[in-house]
Amino acid sequence: MMKNIYDMLQDVCKKNKNRVFFVRQNETYADLLNGVKQRAVLLAKKFKIKKGDTVAILSGNTPEFIRSYFAITSQGARVLMLDTGLSQTEHLNMMKRTNCKLVLAQKNYFIDGGPKMYDIETPDETDANDFVQADVTREDIAMLSFTSGSTGNPKVVGLTHDNILSLGQGALFYKPVILPGYIFYGFLPLYHIYGVVINIVAPLVLEGKLLLQPILNPREFINDFKKYKPEVIPAVPRIWEAFYKKIVQTAKEKHVYTFMRIVLALRGFLRTVGMGWLVRKVTKPVHELFGGNTKVLVSAGATLKPSVRKFFESLGFVVGDCYGLTETTGPANFNFAFRMPDGSMHYAGPLPGNEIEIHNPDKHGIGEIWVRGNLVMPGYVDNEDANAAAFENGWFKTGDMGKLDKYGRLVVKGRKKQVIVLDSGKNVYPDELEDLYLQNEDILAAAVFEYVIKGKTVPFAVFQVKPGTTVAKVAMMLKASNLKIAPYKWVKHFAITEEELPQTSAKKIKHFAVREMLDRGDFVQHNQNE
Repeated sequence: MMKNIYDMLQDVCKKNKNRVFFVRQNETYADLLNGVKQRAVLLAKKFKIKKGDTVAILSGNTPEFIRSYFAITSQGARVLMLDTGLSQTEHLNMMKRTNCKLVLAQKNYFIDGGPKMYDIETPDETDANDFVQADVTREDIAMLSFTSGSTGNPKVVGLTHDNILSLGQGALFYKPVILPGYIFYGFLPLYHIYGVVINIVAPLVLEGKLLLQPILNPREFINDFKKYKPEVIPAVPRIWEAFYKKIVQTAKEKHVYTFMRIVLALRGFLRTVGMGWLVRKVTKPVHELFGGNTKVLVSAGATLKPSVRKFFESLGFVVGDCYGLTETTGPANFNFAFRMPDGSMHYAGPLPGNEIEIHNPDKHGIGEIWVRGNLVMPGYVDNEDANAAAFENGWFKTGDMGKLDKYGRLVVKGRKKQVIVLDSGKNVYPDELEDLYLQNEDILAAAVFEYVIKGKTVPFAVFQVKPGTTVAKVAMMLKASNLKIAPYKWVKHFAITEEELPQTSAKKIKHFAVREMLDRGDFVQHNQNE
């Protein structure tokens, strides 16, 4: 039985030693393991890193990040994952709170006044034969991450070797759809739990390849898609929404959108009567956009709108829509429809060894999402009050609201604290409304939240719109969209901006920050009846 993360790494690398792992660098699994050993020797000999120490990584997406991650954990030290988008003050506070001893960072992220900084991209000249693995157990803490809690003091999540090993073991469930040798595209930040899941652990245990992209530029993505033709592309919902709108817009400009919708709606029938060629003709341009070889699209980090998931599924992609948090080592639940080896369809569920429950559901089946199992952290580090509030009878209370559909797919309705409770007592869920309004191509992003106008609680929306979109046009779109939902849910009060709305590193809109901007008068308030 594997005791720790290094055991997992060594096992996979020895089985696949001659296969390529880092695509762009043309480095094999054997090269990865050798590099991890060299970096571990450096940590142990030069910096005297030992079990229980904290070593931070502050870097973009490079092979050195991944080698350092495995090297640190091989020595029983704890990896502190630092968000490159935060300020130096925030980084210093995080290092201080975790007693950080050393920081492996790219030079442009070096900070004065904290622990020793070492250039993570410095080639290791150590001898891998000097490598000594520390005595590390599954219960030992492997990595530390600060929650992206946008208010108050962020909590420190401590994930164990067992959490990461359980993640790797659970990922094997998806072997029928993600085959050995598949290329995973890697532009998501590796410091985020989503990056750890889909660009460190999953490519390794599923015996795939990793194409890292450190530059966050759509033009670079498209060039990579054409050149390397990845099979697995992970992204955050906002990027999938942007692709969705671009595909629809292009189809409309070419006057083929209506035809496209009809063919996709009838795709099953057309294949049955021998007209699958027509479906392929309609879907081919979209597949070519991603390189022509993509099989699986993965979404996580925020809620993927059901309409967007269904659209890409209709185009022939398998879509893995993941719900999870840092506290649950990522994938607490996957909406992932694919055919199992026995011919049955799998639609959704948590990874093996885990459970999900909708706690205290209302008449619509909506309640708080609770999770328990081997992916759930043992607790927040040195924070008993937070742990007491977060756990109940072994269940982790996520603070998110949701329900399960007839296929067992999780439909997330939003944060418990963000549910809008009207004066009538009825609940309005911001995610549902944002999904509705984002179907208008002129609306690029939306934040819906509770607001009080003339003493009455109402749902208020701030929209990021395309340049040149007028208030009158948005009001018309609102009226048309509102006809699709119950009147008590209607958004009648709104503001628009062409500036990007504030968001987290996972591209989640910071609703509290948008509301603060509204309170400050940064946006002009409008009524759809103006």
